[in-house]
Amino acid sequence: MLEVSSKEARELVCDTCGFVNMIGEKYCSECGSPLGIEHTATPPVKKEVVTEIPFTEDVSPPPAPKVAEKNINCRYCGSKNTAGNKYCFECGAPLISHTNPNRSVQKTQSAVRSRQNYRPQDEEENEGPAPLPPNTVLQGRYQITKRIGQGGMGAIYLADDLRFSQRVAVVKEMLDHFTDPEQRRMATTNFDREAEMLANLNHIGIPEVYDRFTEGNRHYLVMEYINGADLEQRWLDQDSGPFEEYQVLDWAVQICEILHYLHNQTPPIVYRDMKPANLILNEQGRIYVVDFGIARHFNPTKKGTMIGTQGYAPPEQYRGQVEPRSDLYALAATMHHLLTGRDPQAEAPFSFPSIRELNTSVSVQTEKLITRCLSMEPEARYRSAMEMSEAIKKISRRHGGAAMDPIQGTVPIQSKGISTALMKLGFSHKLFSVEWLLRINIALLSMIVVLLLIILLAKN
Repeated sequence: MLEVSSKEARELVCDTCGFVNMIGEKYCSECGSPLGIEHTATPPVKKEVVTEIPFTEDVSPPPAPKVAEKNINCRYCGSKNTAGNKYCFECGAPLISHTNPNRSVQKTQSAVRSRQNYRPQDEEENEGPAPLPPNTVLQGRYQITKRIGQGGMGAIYLADDLRFSQRVAVVKEMLDHFTDPEQRRMATTNFDREAEMLANLNHIGIPEVYDRFTEGNRHYLVMEYINGADLEQRWLDQDSGPFEEYQVLDWAVQICEILHYLHNQTPPIVYRDMKPANLILNEQGRIYVVDFGIARHFNPTKKGTMIGTQGYAPPEQYRGQVEPRSDLYALAATMHHLLTGRDPQAEAPFSFPSIRELNTSVSVQTEKLITRCLSMEPEARYRSAMEMSEAIKKISRRHGGAAMDPIQGTVPIQSKGISTALMKLGFSHKLFSVEWLLRINIALLSMIVVLLLIILLAKN
């Protein structure tokens, strides 16, 4: 009798690393290489001698119960992978962090970018229209230098503005997927209207919009280039660990100022997609809010009411009932992520454990502020971004962090005079109240005056 092992019949050997995968898998679980050609292992032929055995009662012990293998869900495509796999068999995305092997890759924009790095080039180009090659000139003005992002709705490029030799711009490409001409016309109209609205915004924390245009079914938005990295990438670069509290509070104050500006437009602009990936930090420590989500107009399969990112979006946003306080919830969820290193996209929606249980260095006041903004009901949050900003500044002043205003009751370190000299000698400005510094200054000045009078009298 010939016998073929069922396990060997399902083996698929990776040409790159030799790892044995299962038949039907598209990417190697060990190295992430595509498994384009199925090289099935040749099963060995075994001869089995069958001997007649007299019938006896089966007294063998019952088989041990099977222990269910733990699965790792791919954060990109959701496929269930066997524990120990490094790359998803379905989409090729990394399942573990290369910087921290004990941590799985979260479902973030960075995970998507990692997947693209391991995807073969020919497969990528077959998905929708091909990306623009370098040196392509759009509108006779914007020369593409390189692609810096790719998504289902289009790509993002760096480009040189040929009219201004020193200007580098970001060109955001959006593809429409409509077959109905009327739907395409309405989407284009909405895109033009919202692009016009963004072009009229004037805030240091919002990249300037230079231009908009359409070529075929490709719509383009040309914006100011911000030289920096988004907070999600910075979080991953430090092994997904938490940031310092004073840093997060400083960023939150800047974000509140941007939200205050947006919410006070006529009509108010609700951002609706606050998360670390949409916050760029430049070299000078300035935060910029990017990606206002106008690409949604060209996706007919996506409901217009549900815009945002799961984990950061508040409950009312799932019902399409956003208001300015919805942005405060998303900002608090972002702060929770940055202070704890816990990615809310990888957890159940609206579940935020105590910050101090995950990071004991965070102050009680900051935890209370974030908990209040994560309330399920908008009425329980702060009334406005400005009110939230003032609360954050108060916490910064209390803890001596990087507050945006001078600390009340003390002299700021930029002040001139003897108090500054004392601070330069190593005395902290927190130790000196205005009253005590005034007394010290008066006493020292009095001593100097007396000394000068003694010198003058001695000469006479």
